[in-house]
Amino acid sequence: MMTKQTIRSIALGMLFATSVIGAAYYMESDTLTTTKLHESLKKEGLIAISESEYKKLKEAAKQDRTPSVSSNPPSSKTVYVYLLTIQKGEAPNDFAQKLEDAHIVPDADAFVTYLETHGLTRDVRAGTYKVHSGMSYGEIGNLITNKSDKNGVIP
Repeated sequence: MMTKQTIRSIALGMLFATSVIGAAYYMESDTLTTTKLHESLKKEGLIAISESEYKKLKEAAKQDRTPSVSSNPPSSKTVYVYLLTIQKGEAPNDFAQKLEDAHIVPDADAFVTYLETHGLTRDVRAGTYKVHSGMSYGEIGNLITNKSDKNGVIP
């Protein structure tokens, strides 16, 4: 049976433990300073900019996307063609990296994320596929999962 003294001892122990944890938390000297933040970002290959700089860059990007009327003919875009061979059991990251290296997709991680988001990673089929840089992630995804009309599949 619990006596008054036992309950008081437990309560006092809990109060003491909470005080020690609280003191340790507030006395911790490893606070994040601006310098430490910039160093940490630099290690990751990132930078921090002010909100005003961000807004200026965003506005400049909008202006760059605005089509302008030009007398120059449109520049021809290089289209890369690649025979993608996917081995049985090959990880999506591996063949996505091949596609990025061949200039078919701009970002291997974004392509893998697309496949995962659309539930296509488990449906990828081994084989050799003819892909080109003008294809969207969806078109490539449908092709390598055999969810298309099989155009581009090389037997």
